[in-house]
Amino acid sequence: MLRTTRPNISIITNFGCHANCWYCIWKTHPLKDVKLETDWEKLRAFLVKYQDRGKVSVSGGGDCLYHYDQHVGWWIRLFEETKDLNMLVDVHTREKFTHQRFWKKINRCVFSSDRLEDDREYLEYLANLVKIRITHLVTKDTTYKMIEDYLRFQQKINCQFTIKELVGYDDGGRYKEIRKKYPEIFHLDEGDYNIYYMPDNVVRDKFLF
Repeated sequence: MLRTTRPNISIITNFGCHANCWYCIWKTHPLKDVKLETDWEKLRAFLVKYQDRGKVSVSGGGDCLYHYDQHVGWWIRLFEETKDLNMLVDVHTREKFTHQRFWKKINRCVFSSDRLEDDREYLEYLANLVKIRITHLVTKDTTYKMIEDYLRFQQKINCQFTIKELVGYDDGGRYKEIRKKYPEIFHLDEGDYNIYYMPDNVVRDKFLF
């Protein structure tokens, strides 16, 4: 199914990334080179305005957990702000991050996975620490077997699974084919579903602008 509720809120970091994914839309994003310090007064005002959402997601702009040790102060401040406002925090990442005390502060990890065989062991580990949603970006290389493997694994570790539509590249029609074959899978079509606090300390309702 496709999400139809009111927009969630999201903080987009620009901490960098190790993955260098060929389909990454941040590589050509207008803010890819913006390295401003977070304006915490503006960010808190953003959180207060949307406090009724009950939670905020943190993602990138790269990967929000990239070089975590260099940004630990940022995370400490974020947890202070969200705790004060009684808000939960979701993290969107593909980093295989093993700081257990960190995960105890997180509501849910949304983990991006291209190939289950590359991520299975880590996800089994992570499932003991935090709720998980696995997201798979559908490309020309996505097969039905891959989807069925994710669905079996989803049941095994009791997590959620989402397919996402590719942005800016041709997927050969695979996303629509998979949506049709597996209508029960939660899916995200190309588009904006969040309100974003961006790395330039500006709030936007579009990720690409």
